Amino acid sequence: MVDCLNVTKLQGFVTPGKHIRGYTAEVYHGMSISSLLSYSYGAIVVQNDSSLSIETMSTAINDQLVNRLSFPWLSSTPIPRKRLALVGASSLTKAQGYLLAAASLNIAIVVFDEPSHWLSGNAYSHLREDFVPLDMAIDMGMAHRIAAALKRYQNSMEEKPIDGVMSFDERFHTIIAHVATQLDFKTSPPESVGLVQNKFKARQLDTNDFCRLVRSPEDLENMLSKDGPQLAYPLIIKPAKGWCSEGVWKVANEQELLEKVHLLWRESFTAWHGNEVVIETYVEGPEIDANIVLVDGEIVVFEANDDFPCTGDYNDKSGGRVQNFVETSNMLPSALPPYELQSVQQRLHELALAAGFRNAILHIEAKLRNSSCHYVKTDSDGLVDLELKTPATTTTQPKDVFLIEINPRAPGWQEVEATARTYGVCYYSISLLNALADKERIVSLSKPFLGGPQYHMQLLYVSVQKGGIYKFGDICKRVLQAPGQEHQLSAHVVKSTNLLEDGEEVLDPSTGQVYGTFIAIFLVISRTSRKEAMRIGNEIERLVREYTDGF
Repeated sequence: MVDCLNVTKLQGFVTPGKHIRGYTAEVYHGMSISSLLSYSYGAIVVQNDSSLSIETMSTAINDQLVNRLSFPWLSSTPIPRKRLALVGASSLTKAQGYLLAAASLNIAIVVFDEPSHWLSGNAYSHLREDFVPLDMAIDMGMAHRIAAALKRYQNSMEEKPIDGVMSFDERFHTIIAHVATQLDFKTSPPESVGLVQNKFKARQLDTNDFCRLVRSPEDLENMLSKDGPQLAYPLIIKPAKGWCSEGVWKVANEQELLEKVHLLWRESFTAWHGNEVVIETYVEGPEIDANIVLVDGEIVVFEANDDFPCTGDYNDKSGGRVQNFVETSNMLPSALPPYELQSVQQRLHELALAAGFRNAILHIEAKLRNSSCHYVKTDSDGLVDLELKTPATTTTQPKDVFLIEINPRAPGWQEVEATARTYGVCYYSISLLNALADKERIVSLSKPFLGGPQYHMQLLYVSVQKGGIYKFGDICKRVLQAPGQEHQLSAHVVKSTNLLEDGEEVLDPSTGQVYGTFIAIFLVISRTSRKEAMRIGNEIERLVREYTDGF
């Protein structure tokens, strides 16, 4: 019932796993309110609207209950409590949603991490069942060390067996897949996880364009020699094992190529991403963020949103903004025609299966080449959005899906929140259940709202434009309480998060090291139109820039 119109408060009366005996409507009609409460799942407080009758409002809420509880949410048999080992819980911002979802699914979490990790203390002990100190050094022995720690825990706690293992940290996914295999837990094949975590290897699933891997200046020199391939610029360069758009650039000529590749071989980069650099064709076309849930090889969730152009997509470098591929905005639902989204779904499903995935949640980024749509800046309001090409410029070339990357995980927490609110499908819960191979509950929780998305949503990322020390306080609060804007903006923002704190040092994004350079994230909605959500998001970003002096 999140963000349901006219609902002001919700209160649940039951806990996961509780058995409730049901009666016929006639029996309930004879009960007092106090007697009914013990048979109720929860209560909804409805906004007092004198313009509507109680019957009208009751009917509207009942319709929403049908719309939103459109999945098998009761079990005829008890669901046993399961236990997940969490290795690499990352930050509170990233982990909290998963940990709260675990509690709602009656899943106990045992955390294995550094002794000083934030989950080791009493402040967050309610989010986990136990904490086990573990050396988290990323080295050749890490998988063996994790497996040994889990075995020791299993032997010492026989009455509390561990049923699966997972991690929220991007760097550990392949290692965790190996650990799960060693301990006979259900998991995606380590070979599949390792393949897609290497962007060059993943590209071989879909070799429809130029792509090369260089590991050293000698490799680069050989590629650029007269005997090498004829390069067609622009090209994209990026670490083969990268994340968060770190070190991703578009280069227009050989001079830029040499400059940017050598930047990726700095020690500060190779320490995180290694020395393998991918050089590949830059592809035009609308970019898509797609999320797929597979059960026994079949899609039970496919959801795609529009990933708006980054500064690096534009050829004009005169605007003063750093040209990179840090996220700017996503829009849910997508504005692409249904037949194009169907083509995307079909091709990405083929690629996921080709990579070896059968039971998984995957976050996939792709471009649709020769789409009927393109991004255009409108004259009326200056907003950039997808529009159909005019008949004179619409291409007759076949449309094809260009794979950018497959991530063997759910999307980032901000997109998980956006999808859960917009469609009613929560990837926090599905990820946990996937680690336990609980297919029945995955299928149940993969049902979106019957009526489709409840609004248009813009997932707005505001990132820094220069390096320095952040000193602007709670920017979300300042923006949403801006004089004259208090109601107009806050009424359309369902969630916002500050990602920088005062005194925090931020690297200049021109270095390519862009992890941790978002100032804030806003989930902006409109029940009226996509354009309205975008206009409000545009004003929010303008205010952030104003209040941070262009930081």
